[in-house]
Amino acid sequence: MNLHKKYIINSLIFICFLLTYSCKEDIDLGTDSTTTKLVVEGYISTDTMRHMVRLSKSSDALHKQYGGMVTDAIVTISDGIITETLTKDESNPGFYFTSPSYFGVAGKTYVLNIKNVDVNNDGILEEYWAKSLLKDENPIDAINVIAYSQDSNLKGWIINLYAQDPGKGRNCYLMKIKKNNIMLTDSVYKYGLADNTGFEGKYYYGFPVYFLRESIDSTYNLIKGDTVTLEMYGITEEYFTFLYDFINDYYPKLPIFSGPSASAYSNIEPGEKAIGVFTAYSVKRKKIVYK
Repeated sequence: MNLHKKYIINSLIFICFLLTYSCKEDIDLGTDSTTTKLVVEGYISTDTMRHMVRLSKSSDALHKQYGGMVTDAIVTISDGIITETLTKDESNPGFYFTSPSYFGVAGKTYVLNIKNVDVNNDGILEEYWAKSLLKDENPIDAINVIAYSQDSNLKGWIINLYAQDPGKGRNCYLMKIKKNNIMLTDSVYKYGLADNTGFEGKYYYGFPVYFLRESIDSTYNLIKGDTVTLEMYGITEEYFTFLYDFINDYYPKLPIFSGPSASAYSNIEPGEKAIGVFTAYSVKRKKIVYK
């Protein structure tokens, strides 16, 4: 071994030694307090059911506790003709529900209004609002499920869609999967998201819309006789953006030292005092028995 190469190797060993045994010092990040905001999560759909709006307060960065729930708000949803007043859930503070007979109608724009709120505790009651168009979609004609095992490291089942895209511009979709009436896509990061780019007004003839990956948890695996249900939601572009931002934030950043993500989409007004999303969507479903 020549002297130059030996010198380089010894230097690298010395640097590693210093890194391993270097002193540690706690650093106080000193994050400042931020203005408390109203946090809104609200949804209505074409399903007849109790639809939910959840209200809470934001907290400072790195704070381990929520800022608290908002329990005495007056919450309404209006389609421009009929106004529904939501009832607060006494057993779940911060949750407000419509009547069980309530449902949204495609083509209508729904306005959420929140009153009797004092988020910053200054003694002045505030008012917040948001709106969302409930987009329609054509019924699902059929689905099929195909086992995929061509890649030993990626096995599972492909759910294919047969349906007509309604056209009239960009349409966005959210996909959820049930197995024997058990929701498998029970978290946002498991949702399937898609739009009609390249398919506007066209027919989806066996188009793959979800891949159910084989898991060590048998709950997520299919066997002969299982009933598979595809739920397809017609969502707004704004909600599509919100979900995309949320899912993008969930996964680790690459490269590791990437900068922080931009703030997620919010449609709650006034924007400087609130954050969150209120959205309306249509729901279509189709079942099949896996063979």
